[in-house]
Amino acid sequence: MNIKFLPIFFLITLVGCNKTTPDAKMYPSDYLLAQRSFPSGKINLKAYRASLTQLDNYRQKNRKFSEPWLFKGPTNICGRVTDIEMPIDDVETIIAGTASGGVYKSENLGEDWEQIFDDQPTQSIGDITISKANTNLIYVGTGESNGGGGATAYDGLGVFKSIDAGMSWRSLGLESVGSIGRVAIDPEDDATVFVAAMGSLFQNNPDRGVFRSTDGGESWEKVLFRSDSTGAIDLVIHPQDGKIIFAALWERKRSPYNRSYGGETSGIYRSTDGGDTWSELTAGLPSSPEDKGRIGLAISESHPEILYAYYAQSEGQISGLFRSDDGGDTWTEKSVENISNTLFMWWFGRITVNPLNPDEVYVTSLTAHRSQDGGDSWSEIFENAHVDHHAFFIHPLDTNIVVNGNDGGVYVSTSGDPIQGKFLPGMSSLQFYTCEINPHNPDLILGGSQDNGTLKSDSSIDNWQQLLPGDGFRVLVHPDFENIIYLETQRGNIFYSEDGGVTISPSIMGLFGEGNWNTPIALDPIDGFTLYTGRQNLFRSILGPNSWDSISPSLVNPDNPTGRITFGTISTIDVSTHSNGVIYVGTDDGNVWVTQDAGSTYNNISEGLPERWITSVVHDPLEASGVYVTVSGFRFGETESQVFYSDDYGESWRDIGRTLPDIPVNDIVADDLLDGKVYIATDIGVFMGENRGDWWSLLGEDLPQLPVLDLDFDSASRRLAAATHGRGIYTYDLPNQTSSTTELIETTGLIFPNPASDEINVSKFAKDAAVSIYDINGQHILTTSQKLIKVASMASGTFLVKSEDGRVERIVKK
Repeated sequence: MNIKFLPIFFLITLVGCNKTTPDAKMYPSDYLLAQRSFPSGKINLKAYRASLTQLDNYRQKNRKFSEPWLFKGPTNICGRVTDIEMPIDDVETIIAGTASGGVYKSENLGEDWEQIFDDQPTQSIGDITISKANTNLIYVGTGESNGGGGATAYDGLGVFKSIDAGMSWRSLGLESVGSIGRVAIDPEDDATVFVAAMGSLFQNNPDRGVFRSTDGGESWEKVLFRSDSTGAIDLVIHPQDGKIIFAALWERKRSPYNRSYGGETSGIYRSTDGGDTWSELTAGLPSSPEDKGRIGLAISESHPEILYAYYAQSEGQISGLFRSDDGGDTWTEKSVENISNTLFMWWFGRITVNPLNPDEVYVTSLTAHRSQDGGDSWSEIFENAHVDHHAFFIHPLDTNIVVNGNDGGVYVSTSGDPIQGKFLPGMSSLQFYTCEINPHNPDLILGGSQDNGTLKSDSSIDNWQQLLPGDGFRVLVHPDFENIIYLETQRGNIFYSEDGGVTISPSIMGLFGEGNWNTPIALDPIDGFTLYTGRQNLFRSILGPNSWDSISPSLVNPDNPTGRITFGTISTIDVSTHSNGVIYVGTDDGNVWVTQDAGSTYNNISEGLPERWITSVVHDPLEASGVYVTVSGFRFGETESQVFYSDDYGESWRDIGRTLPDIPVNDIVADDLLDGKVYIATDIGVFMGENRGDWWSLLGEDLPQLPVLDLDFDSASRRLAAATHGRGIYTYDLPNQTSSTTELIETTGLIFPNPASDEINVSKFAKDAAVSIYDINGQHILTTSQKLIKVASMASGTFLVKSEDGRVERIVKK
């Protein structure tokens, strides 16, 4: 957000999912992709899928606290909706797909919602379709197909099917097709299904194009393919003749730093033989590569000879809107006047026709638009809704019912004139980047979210308040004065409030350089009026955030790549509670620095760490020279872990996360009461480490399976907060400081006898792996490959047995 937009910000009524002004909207960022792919530029999808299997093993074998995580909201502010569907025989039921929060269902026109996709391995939704002949039959194509980076960095895991209206699901394969733009059922045969697959968001590969199944998804064949960089983004079928199919192909190349969103192979293709053969439609349609970006398609249900096509340029703006009145043989360009035209029209690109009126057409963009004269003129609708529109559904039984899905959730109009819409709260689908527990009242949570700003709760899940719009990031509460809050929006724009968020003022005086999409802010733990932030340099503000001074030279590499995102920035800052002159800094280009004299001199302590994006650096609260570091990305067969510890201010490092799944680690929190205990946020959940990472357990139950981007820990209440990117914020109340290690490890009966006096049998527990025994304080006693271990000479007490695969069991020696 540029400072010139500040007057606009404070004219907005900051409540609920209220509309964000278009002028303040930023270009969607590829920040999450860049973070996970540095330095290779690739996402290891094979490793990601393997990590889901490892997660199941942790659930079954690595015991942990058994209490559930508690959902803290919000439900009155919702995240991005990617598709809306309704059964054609039911005007009350809505099925909504979200960018990274799964699938929701309402049976009373949005008054109440339930999550119906929780048990599936991915929560990123591309498209949903419901059979017209049997409305209990639902297909879900996973992987958000929009061209931006605001969901997660991961593709979907194929197609899923329900035959009981969403009560249960079964995977149908196509796990390698990445993101799915459309799933369509043959109107004459429910067993024939087509999938428009965009392929991987981030790599060229042949697993893209149009796929067909003639046996209800049991098997698939690729029936339309142009190139390894060209996928299918949209697909429609003639409502009375299932042999006639139209598909929109989109040539799209994307890397963490650059993108090409159009090209020669983009275009509209038609099949008249059920998908066996295809021909490109060109008469009257754009022909130059720069005019052929993302394409949206729609066919009239009542007059299927009428079709519409909505083109974006390769650079992002609208290329044109076209209509065919002869089944696609020829096309006529229509007006796009009054349709909001951004630099990122590939973020939207859907077009919908009223099922009873072929001249009533709806298009998605930054704002929502309708034409009532076949595309000759356009007017804005859903004027009160959140910006960034992605889906419409007009019900054929009652076309007065128009349902809209956007970056703020779901809206509905039942008036027949949808200038305004009714917001339908209740989804727990918000994508958080950060979270903060109010240290003065741990029941109150704050956080920064994708496209829904900086938020705070009032201890209820359905009454969160927006403090700032845009993309919200770090938010900190002064440890001594509850009404003093420091906030941040994208790209390091810092604000502060002295009245709890009622009035907010900017604080960027003295800052220079470029901030990252998610720029760190840190408080001095001894002096809460001293703050730190980072761009290429480390900055400090004293006596409140009135102005900033650089206290370091550039701490990033001089030859970093440039492109669509800001790269080469400070990504994490930590000030030691032992001495506020000790400050650690991590960067997105793989460097870690420490100053022990409040910024006079700096020591690069990156040697021994992998060259990856530094996601967090945190001092050890119970060891002055101790420090933890976490990194993003995947190991790609390397031996390094994602979590490291040093007991000498970073002079040397010990990898403490080797037994964790090969998955990016986003944050680490060190327990300041239980020595050696840490908590980490990963892309598949929250793990607890003991004895400074000697062994790990999955923490708690019922946390949705999706990326956790940030953690916060309130020591006084022993409360841990987790910011999920798609399902809101959760908290977990940890045991107090009197808890011993024996209470943290449960037994499963795989080691016997237990209690034991002479020997223990570990054959079921360890299989072929060696095991180690530790005393209750974590001191190593022995390591052996024997399956019958003599314990007769050991003193009586409680011990921990650890297998090479990271599993830990508690035994009692009599």
